[in-house]
Order: sequence, then structure tokens, then C-alpha cells
Amino acid sequence: MKDVGKKLNLPLFEPSQHGVVPEGAANDEHKKPSIDTARARLGGRIGETDVPAIGFAPGVLVTFAADDWSEFGEDAQKVGVVVFTSTTEVHVLLDAVRLRRVAPSDLRVYEGGEVVPELEKIAGDARLFGLLVEGQPVRYADDAGSLVDGKVVEKCRWGALVLRTDGAVVAVGFRKLWPSPAGASA
Repeated sequence: MKDVGKKLNLPLFEPSQHGVVPEGAANDEHKKPSIDTARARLGGRIGETDVPAIGFAPGVLVTFAADDWSEFGEDAQKVGVVVFTSTTEVHVLLDAVRLRRVAPSDLRVYEGGEVVPELEKIAGDARLFGLLVEGQPVRYADDAGSLVDGKVVEKCRWGALVLRTDGAVVAVGFRKLWPSPAGASA
């Protein structure tokens, strides 16, 4: 009996070349991210109705009860950094990845003891980000670690949409975003 090979349909071009999308491939998986998707990844735009909760500005170290988190034990207090605040909720970053939304009434300002150095760094980045405003020239670190100039187009809860000098709009997390030095143009 003769071996019969299975027929494979391989694309000749990348889906983005010549507008060709391979048969059976989903169009959405090959599209560039939209501004709406980028905004959502950054927690959504900060609106005029997002009035900060009194005493909880970005960068403030806070504690809250973690009794519903078995990994911390019963009646444990968890320390985190405020990255966004409104009258109804405060977004607290526990480390470089875990974010918790907490009611302002459930938070207390952290009042002492040692803090993990990583939280101190996050707090500094959050305080600096909290000072940025839309339209302000900024610099951000790209994926290669280079500094890129731009301007804040939209400030979101956990970062900003930044207009680069080449006209592209990129989503930048608050930890990679800084005001441009005095005299620099974006």
C-alpha cells in the first residue's frame, strides 16, 4: 500500500501582507490592537466623575484586612500601594502583578514597619504617575528599554495612552512612564 500524505494549506504570506488572510483564520487575531482594547488593558480612562477618595492618593501605602484570602491566614493585614482612587473604590497593587479593588472605608493608611523594597518602588512610580496630566510631554521605556518621547493623550487608571513623535498611539503602564525633563519636547 502506498503512503498518502495529508494535504496542508499553508499561507504564502503573513496575514498582514497584501491584505491576505489564510482560509479559516480568524480576522480578529491578526488585527492590531484598538485604542479601546488598549484603554481597557489600562483599567479605563479616568473621568471627571472619578473624584479621589480623601486620604488615598496614588502612591500611598495602605493596609486592609485580608481575611478572605487563605494564603495570608486569618485576620491578616495586607499592605499595598494605591494606584487609582475614587469615592467608591481604590485600586491597590499588592506586588508587581496582583491588583485588588477595595472600598475606601476598608482601607487604612500604612503607619510603620518595614515595607518590601519592591512596594516602595511601586509607590514612587504611582506618586509620579499621579502628577501627570493629559497633554503633558512624557518619556516612557519601550520593550527594548529605550526611552521614547511622547505626550499623554488619555490618562487611564493604571497607565496612559501616549502619542509618540511618529504619530503612533501606544498604551504605557504607569511604572514605565515619566514626565519629560524640562525643556524636552514631545
